[in-house]
Amino acid sequence: MVIYTVLPPDEVMKAGEGKPPHYFTIEMDGRTFVMELADGHARIVRLLSTNPSDYLNPEWQPGKQVGFTIPGTTNPGSSNRAPLST
Repeated sequence: MVIYTVLPPDEVMKAGEGKPPHYFTIEMDGRTFVMELADGHARIVRLLSTNPSDYLNPEWQPGKQVGFTIPGTTNPGSSNRAPLST
């Protein structure tokens, strides 16, 4: 296969390196979303809906971080320690 590009070969070949994103499907507010898990937060990747008006809602646009975390992950800047009892 021949690749025609203006990029140097090193840039083209390193595109496959790195950890692939972790996608999962979730139902929220009666709609199905494809989400990406990144840094303990969920980010909307895709909305799966047959209703055209769903795509006009800015709350459900791709790239928006959802206000919840996935169990078993940590939030950046938060502590994993249990609160101290007095």
